[in-house]
Amino acid sequence: MSATSSTNVPARVFAFFASYGLAIVVLSFLLLITFLGTLAQKDMGLLDSQRLYFDSWGLIHDFKMGDVVLPVPLPGGGLLMVILFINMLCGAVIRIRKGWRTIGVLISHLAIMFMLVAGFVSFLYKSEGAMPLFEGQASDQYQSYHQRIIEIRRFDAAGKGEDTALIIPMSHFSDLGPGKARDFFAKDLPFEIQVTGYQRNANIVQAEDGEVGAIDGYRIQPVKLAKEDEANVSAAEITIKPKEGTPQKTLLWEGALAPYTFKAGDHSYTFALSRMKWKLPFAIRLEDFQRELHPGTMKAKKYTSHVTKITNGKEDPLVVTMNVPVRDQGYVVYQASFSTGTSGEQSVFTVVKNPSDQWPLWSCVAVSIGLIIHFVMHLVRFLSRALKPKAA
Repeated sequence: MSATSSTNVPARVFAFFASYGLAIVVLSFLLLITFLGTLAQKDMGLLDSQRLYFDSWGLIHDFKMGDVVLPVPLPGGGLLMVILFINMLCGAVIRIRKGWRTIGVLISHLAIMFMLVAGFVSFLYKSEGAMPLFEGQASDQYQSYHQRIIEIRRFDAAGKGEDTALIIPMSHFSDLGPGKARDFFAKDLPFEIQVTGYQRNANIVQAEDGEVGAIDGYRIQPVKLAKEDEANVSAAEITIKPKEGTPQKTLLWEGALAPYTFKAGDHSYTFALSRMKWKLPFAIRLEDFQRELHPGTMKAKKYTSHVTKITNGKEDPLVVTMNVPVRDQGYVVYQASFSTGTSGEQSVFTVVKNPSDQWPLWSCVAVSIGLIIHFVMHLVRFLSRALKPKAA
């Protein structure tokens, strides 16, 4: 290879990533996976469809043609977004001619790139969960829609303390189906925990006499996954291995009314499989929930929750509707849904903490400003040419 050809390699790579052709291919694939991912929500639900098509680097999609199934590899949304960002950086920022005529286009492309960064930050750091409240009830916690944890708490001999001794996140045990196991430990715990048999949606049922895998007369019964992950109730089998004594097995179920208790020395420990919870820097108390229906139907037209936000003893009355959330200290509280039962009306709020919450709005404003500048400049140039007197 000559020196000239080796020198041209970086230039060729840059030209490839800056090309219009790459942009067209990436946008075409984005259109395709958006279409396929939207259709897939019908069968696999929103969460699984989002993870497979939009959060992934790559996927295999089964195209069905009659009785024939053709598996086709496709790039995932995560990979396409990264390539699109690089393409815009090379082609629309670095390679573009800089000058007053292109300032509007440059602003618009930088704003779109900023929007892609906002999505990446949201993917990494966003937390989202539900806060259901009955009228008169207050809370400063919200729980995840999707993330589960195995939580171990410690209590002293008097039953006080309630210290969280260990939290095992879902990412560490979600792959531990039947036949797979993993041990967890902490230096201040007098035992190890082995987790196995995790099921994302399951019931705990009575086992038959002598049934393999039964624990204390019960076993885990897998259930078909619900399309909405919020409806899934997970279960797992754990083995507690004390440093001294006989190991004990038990079943953890997300729908259990009480945690499993294990005594070691002067302390008692509780084990629970539950949703991840986060604490707010303020509390929300539901004062009154109001629902408006479409005339002649039971379909809700509007939800309105009259709440009180409590911060360090200070109470602020607020109104939360479907389109008007409460924002404070980086948190956003939306009106999500409602339910009615024997205990009264329950308003369900969605609480979101997202560092890039307002970034898409700023990006849209910047894109609009850039396009307005670009179009106005073209209009001025057109009018100046049209009004310029022509030579005889």
